[in-house]
Amino acid sequence: MNLSRRAFALSGMGAASLAAMPQRVAQARAHPLTVLVAQPAGGVTDAFARAVAPALGRGLGRAAVVENVTGASGSIAANRLLAAAHDGSTLFIGSPSETVLAPLTLRAVRYKPTDFRLLGLVNDSPLALYARTDLPANNLDELVALARQGGERPMSYGSTGQGSLFHLVTERLLSSAGIQATHVPYRGGMPMLADLRSGAIDFTVLPVDALLGSLVADGRMKVLGVLSAQRLDRFPTAATFDESRLAPDVGHPSIWVGVLVPAEMDEDLSARLHRVVVEALGSADVGQAVQAVGGRVPPRMSLPEAARFYAADTVKLQALAQAARVKPL
Repeated sequence: MNLSRRAFALSGMGAASLAAMPQRVAQARAHPLTVLVAQPAGGVTDAFARAVAPALGRGLGRAAVVENVTGASGSIAANRLLAAAHDGSTLFIGSPSETVLAPLTLRAVRYKPTDFRLLGLVNDSPLALYARTDLPANNLDELVALARQGGERPMSYGSTGQGSLFHLVTERLLSSAGIQATHVPYRGGMPMLADLRSGAIDFTVLPVDALLGSLVADGRMKVLGVLSAQRLDRFPTAATFDESRLAPDVGHPSIWVGVLVPAEMDEDLSARLHRVVVEALGSADVGQAVQAVGGRVPPRMSLPEAARFYAADTVKLQALAQAARVKPL
């Protein structure tokens, strides 16, 4: 092949390659964005994920698919994220229950909190103590007094799984008050709430949100107290735990929900995904959708700020797990 013919052939190959590039980009964008959620469909975390997923998909030029992966205190979903390709095609709408507490309380979990990177917060909510409506206690002190009296059957409480924040906070409360109650773990909040309303369990600790607020307003359950520094607008008559005479040493833990990726992801890609997450969380439609569930999108954080927040919360939760004296299963 002489030089002119070779140049012509090479130029043809280059043209063909350039022509194929839009097709490859289109194929990549046609591949859906998988948004993992560790809670069942219909719950509050699932609602947060479905509120933000379309905006994340638009920012990445992909259709977004929310996938609910429940079980093992959320560690199955967390493992799915870590096992997926670190190319930005899989994100995790998770909480510290899955990323920080599950490794501390379940022996089978092999990952560490440092295996995850937080890109941004979808919500950060205080916690409250809820009870079945016919429980003969209307505040924390009355619950403690009732538990100390004993009865025909021991009191019971529900949580969204062994090692969840709600489990550890309740165990810390029981330890601080010197009382006992049987722990009943669930795969998600909705089946637990059904059992609470039916009287199968006595009480639970969960976030303060619109769904639970509506159940309290409708008289299907009641709130005994809030774990915040001051009383809350949603439950103005509910006393804070700090006002309790019998169990004051619990603190003010909150539960956040955020967008997470593997810590091993490429720095440039992490930075790009962070920009997409910040833009999505800052959009009016996402803010309104989160607010409709009873949440509020916290102020945006840079990647270093998100890393510091995650590291500081990890330290606090590790201290909580130690104080609760929960033995790993």
